[in-house]
Amino acid sequence: MGTVSGPRARSLHHRCRLSGGHAMPLLAMPGQNDDVGSVLGLWLSYRDRRNQYEDLRRDSYAKMPAPGWSTLWTGNDNALLTVFRHFDSASVNKGLIGDVPHSMWLFDFPLLERTYYQLAVNFDVYGNVSHQAQTRLYFDLIRNGAEINFLRLMPADQRDGMLGDLYQDGGKFKMWLDYQSIDDDTPTGIKLDAKAPQRDFAFKLIERAGSLNAAPDPINRCAGAYCSRASLDSTFALAEQALSRLTSRPAAGLKVIDQLPEASMLRIQGSDGKRMMYSMLRNRAHSNVAFLLGESYRYIPGLDTLTIYPGVLSSYPNFIFNIPAAQVPAFVDAMQRSKDQASFEQIVQRWGIRRTHPLFWTYFHDLNRYLQETEPREAAVLDMNRYENL
Repeated sequence: MGTVSGPRARSLHHRCRLSGGHAMPLLAMPGQNDDVGSVLGLWLSYRDRRNQYEDLRRDSYAKMPAPGWSTLWTGNDNALLTVFRHFDSASVNKGLIGDVPHSMWLFDFPLLERTYYQLAVNFDVYGNVSHQAQTRLYFDLIRNGAEINFLRLMPADQRDGMLGDLYQDGGKFKMWLDYQSIDDDTPTGIKLDAKAPQRDFAFKLIERAGSLNAAPDPINRCAGAYCSRASLDSTFALAEQALSRLTSRPAAGLKVIDQLPEASMLRIQGSDGKRMMYSMLRNRAHSNVAFLLGESYRYIPGLDTLTIYPGVLSSYPNFIFNIPAAQVPAFVDAMQRSKDQASFEQIVQRWGIRRTHPLFWTYFHDLNRYLQETEPREAAVLDMNRYENL
């Protein structure tokens, strides 16, 4: 699972100007022709047209004033989003959740529009292999376009290195084969720390966003002595303080991550009966995400991390831990000490809710009830088909 966060850019004027010239035919998207034998030919055709558009966009942006904070759209709380991409599902959440991610995307309007039509309007869940392949291959180009768009905000002399970090190993071949070169000359209008520009940008963005950021996150981005939300009573504040010790640490130093599925739910209950739900998500690290197949060759398990955030952030929970609030520090200590399957088994036996647990359905349905109570507009029935019996 990767975490991708990013703002959206003001670019309606840019879209209109390019559309009046040569851009519109280059923005056509694949998927309508589902002849299996034509997949490769169609892909090459759409790739070449998209790359011609990227050339036009790069040259057009280079002639505009250097991008600054005013470039970023701040119309409402949809401006800042976090995407959690699991192996076979994904979720989009308002606000910037988790530690600063490895990759950030900046959507201008053409990118947003093509994403909507490619993945929603034109996507056929029951389409054949050709339709599915064309959709996924073309979205790879959209993702690359959003990454490159974000790099325009970074110092010009560091863009090539940052892009190379996103496309390590075989990703460099994909860059040469399918993607356009980036603008590494036009300066940015944002002053950033040269040692860590992306991280500096993220924290400045959070600071400037204020209430526009719908997801304040002291658990994963603890900047001081207090790593919990200010509005909580002491019981749950202490629980969040303890949970923060598990976040943003690579699996090489927090071995228990190797035992965890992608989306675990933490049900924490106070002595007064009040309970809160937290999502414990496993962020999987890769040398690049430029290919449909061969994930195992690009996976870097030692760099996996955890994101822990209030609420239910997955429609496919893989496991539930039920933890009395007073025992959260003990749970965290056990997680930090766990080095192998045997020690993790003790954690599961004490706090885990397996399918064989006598109250399994009580706890599983409580996730649905919690969603109804806290996010009634987003609530739905959770899918238990991917629930694991750790």
